[in-house]
Amino acid sequence: MSAAAAARKRGRSASGAGAGAGAGAGKRRRKSQADSAGEKGKSKGGGKMNEEISSDSESESLAPRRTEEEEEEELEETAQEKKLRLAKLYLEQLRQQEEEKAEAQAFEEDQVAGRLKEDVLEQRGRLQKSVAKEIQAPAPADIQVLRGHQLSITCVVITPDDSAIFSAAKDCTIIKWSVESRRKLHVIPRAKKGVEGQPPGHGSHILCMAISSDGKYLASGDRSKLIFIWEAQSCRHLYTFTGHRDAVSGLAFRRGTHQLYSTSHDRSVKVWNVAENSYVETLFGHQDSVAALDALSRECCVTAGGRDGTVRVWKIPEESQLVFYGHQGSIDSIQLINEEHMVSGADDGSVALWGLSKKRPLALQREAHGLRGEPGLEQPFWVSSVAALLNTDLVATGSHSSCVRLWQCGEGFRRLDPLCDIPLVGFINSLKFSTSGDFLVAGVGQEHRLGRWWRIKEARNSVCIIPLRRAPRPPTAGS
Repeated sequence: MSAAAAARKRGRSASGAGAGAGAGAGKRRRKSQADSAGEKGKSKGGGKMNEEISSDSESESLAPRRTEEEEEEELEETAQEKKLRLAKLYLEQLRQQEEEKAEAQAFEEDQVAGRLKEDVLEQRGRLQKSVAKEIQAPAPADIQVLRGHQLSITCVVITPDDSAIFSAAKDCTIIKWSVESRRKLHVIPRAKKGVEGQPPGHGSHILCMAISSDGKYLASGDRSKLIFIWEAQSCRHLYTFTGHRDAVSGLAFRRGTHQLYSTSHDRSVKVWNVAENSYVETLFGHQDSVAALDALSRECCVTAGGRDGTVRVWKIPEESQLVFYGHQGSIDSIQLINEEHMVSGADDGSVALWGLSKKRPLALQREAHGLRGEPGLEQPFWVSSVAALLNTDLVATGSHSSCVRLWQCGEGFRRLDPLCDIPLVGFINSLKFSTSGDFLVAGVGQEHRLGRWWRIKEARNSVCIIPLRRAPRPPTAGS
């Protein structure tokens, strides 16, 4: 073997050994790296375990700190939110209060405006409240009957506060009744002729009564041409007015005053001042006996002229009169509805509505209570009494047709429509609505108040209190 070949062989073996050594070193390096990586992994794994253990311990120690901080933050936020909430609540309360004040003010303004409007309409005589359609016919068992007079009731009046009723009759007595207890409060007995020392009283049929708007004075008139003035509370006699030359048939106080108007079968109308116990003046104009009289706030009165067939409006300051025609028979009853309208009844069976601006009736209801008598000889039932609930559309009429009839006045008082009948046997000689409109009082007798043309034996001389219940109003939309 040559030296060159041996050198190449040695070189290959040396390089192979170097390579082997290098490979071994590389393996050792990779192993050491793997070991170091394993150790690092182990250390990392141990670190994780230590971290987890330490984190638990740290969480136990650090958790309260974080909770306190969070609580502080929450407390700070809650206080701010509370301030904001309270501010919003306060503003909302202010808004609600302002709205309530505005609503109350608007309601008060509406009430004041409505009241002023009513006052203006009342002064002008155009106020017409709609109540008739709400009235329900009472059951016969609900009618209260007060017995105390021996003869036919001729007139009734109600005190302004609706607490008491005064009734007078052909037996010459006056009885004061309690509306609540239905019992007698006082009796003014008949004055017997020729007996000295007896208390003052009427000695003949009492035909009419009136009570002042403040409830202080009661006036009564009889067939003996006398007018008695009583203290309404105690029924004590105060004065006696004389001057009429025939039976006193109508009395009325001017509302808000103590001025008294009286009328008589002597065809005159007289004016008195009760507070001063004085006579004022006399007015003439009717051509026959005057049957009834009424008055309200104005310084005027209205009269029913009986057989002269006229209704007259007396203007006291001017000493003038307006004359109205419409009935064909004797006009026996009259009542003011408001300052400009009135209702009257006659023995021809008709009921009329009047306006002061027209000389003829605005509405005329003939045969208002039907007909009586044999076929072919029928005659209308006389209308012996009328009543009107002040400033409304409700009217009542009485006859001897065994019922009281309620009517509704149409718009503008140009129509009269029947509502219902209330059964009552006898002559309905007087009708009066209470101030509140809660009840109607009827004076019932066996005979007509002005005569003895018929006698109904089955009738009872009594005062009847008729309740007027109103139907509930339907609920409004949105209520």
